[in-house]
Amino acid sequence: MKTLEKELEKSFDLFSSDLHSSFSVSFKSLEGNKSIYLASYNRLSSLEAWRAYVLEGTISPESLDFFIEAQNDALLSHAFARIGSWRAALKSLRSAVENVLFGLFYKDHPVEYMLWEKGKSQLPISEYRSYLERHPLYDSIPDELSGIALLKKEYATLSKAVHGSSTKFRMTTAPYKFPSLMVPEKPKLGQWATREKETLQMINQLMVSMFYEKIQGAKLRDLRKSISFSIPKKLHAKIRSTFGISLFTL
Repeated sequence: MKTLEKELEKSFDLFSSDLHSSFSVSFKSLEGNKSIYLASYNRLSSLEAWRAYVLEGTISPESLDFFIEAQNDALLSHAFARIGSWRAALKSLRSAVENVLFGLFYKDHPVEYMLWEKGKSQLPISEYRSYLERHPLYDSIPDELSGIALLKKEYATLSKAVHGSSTKFRMTTAPYKFPSLMVPEKPKLGQWATREKETLQMINQLMVSMFYEKIQGAKLRDLRKSISFSIPKKLHAKIRSTFGISLFTL
């Protein structure tokens, strides 16, 4: 047993050394794609803006905690993408979506939150999504504008990455063999960026649909500018006519 323990410790030391080196190599291999990462960071600014300008003064601290965790998940996704850990980055994106759904649900359900906190309420994720689909603020808005359509599409796609049910999300594909913790390839970066872009657009559309009264007209200019990084220009006119919200061309 002592021999095995020594061998494992030696293997651990070698793995740790290789891991440190791989972090550095992978980060440097991808850092030339600043424009892609900067666009992601700009989109992420919308989450901070929602928290600072609307959520902190509107919802309960318990519900706010879910949004803060969602923001952290989205930042984690960005960080994993900086080193080429694509599957972990996609898992973090899905977690961000879930925490946004939890926050939107429990802000309206304090009793259910108390049950959840005690471990007595474990709803399937479909129940949180169904609540938004039935919500009066979303019911009269087309799914393509409210964010519901993107929610259905993106959550299903991200779930494939989480559950490993799609080969395109695998890390251990040729020429990368096990262990394959980082794959610093630009095509993979592009695939992640597409998912991140769609996810941040969806979250912002969900938030606009729920809190549109807070940002109508000339209200909260900086928040509306941050939102504009995530919601494409082709939707701006519809958002203005539907919600009375003016976004920016950035």
